Amino acid sequence: MGSGVALLTIRLARRAMAPQVLVVIGAAGSFAALSFIFTSPLIAAVILIEAVGIGGPRLRLVLLPGLLAAGIGTLVSIGIGSLTGLSTSAYALGPLQLPSFAHPDIGQFGWTIALAIVVAITARAIMVGALSTHDIVVRWVLLLLPVVGLIIAGLAIAFHGASGKSVDEVLFSGQSALPGLVAQAGTWSLGALALLIVFKGLAYGLSLGSFRGGPTFPAMFLGAAGGIMASHLPGFSLTPAVAVGIGAAVAAVLRLPLSAVVLATLLTVKAGTGDEPLIIVGVVVSYMVTLLASAWPQIKKAHADQGVAAEGQAGARRVPATTTVR
Repeated sequence: MGSGVALLTIRLARRAMAPQVLVVIGAAGSFAALSFIFTSPLIAAVILIEAVGIGGPRLRLVLLPGLLAAGIGTLVSIGIGSLTGLSTSAYALGPLQLPSFAHPDIGQFGWTIALAIVVAITARAIMVGALSTHDIVVRWVLLLLPVVGLIIAGLAIAFHGASGKSVDEVLFSGQSALPGLVAQAGTWSLGALALLIVFKGLAYGLSLGSFRGGPTFPAMFLGAAGGIMASHLPGFSLTPAVAVGIGAAVAAVLRLPLSAVVLATLLTVKAGTGDEPLIIVGVVVSYMVTLLASAWPQIKKAHADQGVAAEGQAGARRVPATTTVR
């Protein structure tokens, strides 16, 4: 939306622009929009540079106006001086309110690896489900979209009936629900968190595959929910568990490990920097598991093809040679 608005502004001005200039303006619009949502210019720069793969002379061309636009977008969101800004949970996601965390220990590194693996596998299952949903819905869009909408509504109602929690936890974006989930982590039982992950995960996958919902915020929400569950493990406190869950989920869905590290760090910055090593480990593990899970079908096929080829060669060796008598 940010790049679209920026380009529309140029179009309305009816001024001819070189393609290179349009690239810069579009990128600046994206910088401004991302910094507005995350109330930070840093994450906008990191996400766009890593996602688009800008480098070399083109990086300098896009980065300077982009950073300026990101700074302006952040100022609009958080305000300046006596101006209070526009930041609100309705559209902006600032740092989460978490307990202070000084430094990790050996046990927390172990729990981090386990949590990152579980988050990556769960995210991969959701993405596979979304692709399967898309393959079905795309054939009869007008007929199946309302059906999918009713299923999602049914999932939200079923979650409310089973857990007693609001249907909003399933229906709405993690952007608006994430701060409340983390702030009220102590009011959630393990059973309710498990139901939340199951029902919102299903609704998330269906929305991705049919309504083309955004991938990032629901993944962050589910990662945080998984982190809250993991915080019940012995020696794994809430702050690093939530930070690792968010970072691992973003890495698994977007496959942008640096952006995942920066995003999880910025969201938990008020709790200190003690969780940063755990975030990095969790993101790397989740990213590697995601790559392996994505490539697993091809790996299995390659092994199967090698097995068939080996059997064919062995069968050829077992066939007795024939002798022709003249």
